[in-house]
Amino acid sequence: MKKTLCVIFAVCLVLLSAAFGLKTVTHNNAQKEHVKLLELLLPDGKDFIKVAYDGEDKNIKSVHKADNGYVIETVTMGYADEITMYIGVDNTGVVTGLVVKEAHETNGLGNKILTDHKFLSQFLNKTGSFTVGAANNNEDAFSGATGTVEVSGNEISVDGISGATVSSKAVARCVNSAVGYVTGADIESSATEWEG
Repeated sequence: MKKTLCVIFAVCLVLLSAAFGLKTVTHNNAQKEHVKLLELLLPDGKDFIKVAYDGEDKNIKSVHKADNGYVIETVTMGYADEITMYIGVDNTGVVTGLVVKEAHETNGLGNKILTDHKFLSQFLNKTGSFTVGAANNNEDAFSGATGTVEVSGNEISVDGISGATVSSKAVARCVNSAVGYVTGADIESSATEWEG
């Protein structure tokens, strides 16, 4: 009986050790993927550190700082559910990269925000306050958006995804929050206090 308990204990110990080892490997792999994503969204960004965010913008979930800018995780409500994005913004307030990390929008319409290259690329290499205009009929085979961008002062109107206006506007809110964090812009009033 005593020998059986020792064997059971030994087996449990081995199983726990294996589970802990697997958990550690999984955690390390996830951390490496996270760093790769940050570096992709903010080219030449290195040695990212997570900084505390104590501001009032409810869209900002986390902030990762590098020497040349930030990658900001944002979460906002879309049409069906929350949309989580990571947005790279350099120190001058220019959007360097963005990705919709998670969305559960309507299949075939709102979920296009995950893959619509023309829609998402409209935000790249620009700074300002983004608004979403109505999509027009110049669609390509891959996209509900035309990629048409109109700039008026500090306001940039991007072409939304046809049939997914709410989801498109949620993406713009996320990008505005990220740019606003870096530039010091008050999203509500559109006032700007550049910090550089």
